[in-house]
Amino acid sequence: MMRKLITAAAITEYADITGDQAPIHIQAEAARQAGYQAPIAHGMYLMGLAQSIYLAEHPTHWIQSYSMKFHRPLVQGTWACFSYEACNGEIQVKVTAEDEAGEVIATGVFSVKEGGLSL
Repeated sequence: MMRKLITAAAITEYADITGDQAPIHIQAEAARQAGYQAPIAHGMYLMGLAQSIYLAEHPTHWIQSYSMKFHRPLVQGTWACFSYEACNGEIQVKVTAEDEAGEVIATGVFSVKEGGLSL
């Protein structure tokens, strides 16, 4: 399992890079008005983070496709815990993202291929 602290700086950097400046991601007051105790991470940030962590540990794999289901938002200042489980001989990788309390944030599946990227 890999743990990653979701910081305000990471969320802001992602918002700057993508241009997604939605207030619930970068403004504490807007997040509180929406019912969150702090700004929340972008869904695509969480997906990209899950993929990056997996690929760092499996550098010869290429992600061919993926799907993620978000069960709840990931709030700034919390830890995301990622775990991966191979199925079908490493053709598919199941991913689960949880907070420190063990509550599921997101689940998904990556289809991976070992070797080079085929276009």
